[in-house]
Amino acid sequence: MRNGIRKAIEKLNFGMDKVIPDSFIFAVILTVIVYLMGILIAKSTPFDMLKYWAEGFWNFLSFGMQMTLVLATGFTLGTSPAGERFLKTLSKIPKNSLQAVIFIALVSAIVNTFHWGLGMIVPAFLVRELAKNLKRLDFKLLVAAAYAGTIGGGLGFSGSEFLIVNAKGHFLEAVMGVLNYGLTVLYPAQIIPYVICVIILAPLLWFLVHPAEEKTPLIDPAIQKRFFDQDAKAEEAKANAKAFKDMTVAEKLDSSPVFNLLVSVPGLIYFGYWVSVNGLNMTLNILNFLLLMLGILLHWTPRSMISAFEEGTRNAFGIVLQFPFYAGIQGMMGSSGLIVIIANAFVSISTPVTYPIWNYFSASLVNLFVPSSGGIFMIQGPVMMQAGASLGLPANETLIAFTAGETISNVIQPFWAIPLLGIVGLKMRDIMGYCIVAYILYTIIYLISFATLFAGAGM
Repeated sequence: MRNGIRKAIEKLNFGMDKVIPDSFIFAVILTVIVYLMGILIAKSTPFDMLKYWAEGFWNFLSFGMQMTLVLATGFTLGTSPAGERFLKTLSKIPKNSLQAVIFIALVSAIVNTFHWGLGMIVPAFLVRELAKNLKRLDFKLLVAAAYAGTIGGGLGFSGSEFLIVNAKGHFLEAVMGVLNYGLTVLYPAQIIPYVICVIILAPLLWFLVHPAEEKTPLIDPAIQKRFFDQDAKAEEAKANAKAFKDMTVAEKLDSSPVFNLLVSVPGLIYFGYWVSVNGLNMTLNILNFLLLMLGILLHWTPRSMISAFEEGTRNAFGIVLQFPFYAGIQGMMGSSGLIVIIANAFVSISTPVTYPIWNYFSASLVNLFVPSSGGIFMIQGPVMMQAGASLGLPANETLIAFTAGETISNVIQPFWAIPLLGIVGLKMRDIMGYCIVAYILYTIIYLISFATLFAGAGM
């Protein structure tokens, strides 16, 4: 049975490899689809849709810079001497490919549960270290397992929707009130299916899919070469460094820890102050601030830190290229009214029992076109929350169904995979087949939860 399951899923993944284009092409195709939908469904004129696209094109500049910094600062921290020692220690725990795949799935889920920004970085660098350690490794499956664990990012303590509604004065407080973590992240109908998905189902899935040990492929030498070359550059820079007494004044300044300490120590003091005032509900800005300060401190000298940061930004080209296109898609979806039209269509066919299901799939569908959780909720949230209230459903359950649909569909959305794929050197098509299976299984678990654990299920 395991053999049959593995072969079927491998065929799906290899099939996807042949038909799924590069993620940039995927973004362009989505742009064309939304443009045509705006004309045919929202009744906007062709020029209006062009205008909405162009006007929204740069709306992700701030977010894109944040994501670029997540990638660059994470790389800088991960390649610092202390970061490398920590990751190398972790990477020695798995002794073979199957153990590595299950290990990365659990690590990814745990880290993402606490902060999605860290969840985009830690698994990626752990994948990198595991690939250097193991000669036999199903690398694509390893990366897919790491990415599938990112559902914790939206369903955990740093999930955008859960953070928004946990704050007094949020934009939907009049409709749903303030919802603390006990009613969202830790609510039984949310935490039970989540734990089942990431602690039980995901490891079982990867166990069933992974080839037998004797059939585990040798890792592609080009993949290992990529990672070893990155390490070699850092080592070469260290080896070629002059003795301090032989340096020019400029070189001495580049190699002095004084400047790193001058910046990082006050920065870390401020971070401690920020946590004392705000707690651990970290924003993306404060996370990037922390990662940058730690990276500067742990690299010790400006020369080392600059070299690592330069290498880290090379992996961010996908973000720089693709984020504006997704912002343009969001501009068309929001300004033409397509998001509200889609939401209302699902609402119109719902009952108190079926509404969580349609809410889930509505959020999943919109997320494929507009992969920005907080942004989707700002536009679609009012419609979905009002509809849930009119059907007599608890506000937190409506929110959980919406958030689960949006978050779990991230597993098949190339947008959020860009940082991970940039670091490990794969394309979305390399892992899409595995991700589709994970999405289907996670969806089944959550739909069962809606039907059995939601208060509205008995209506």
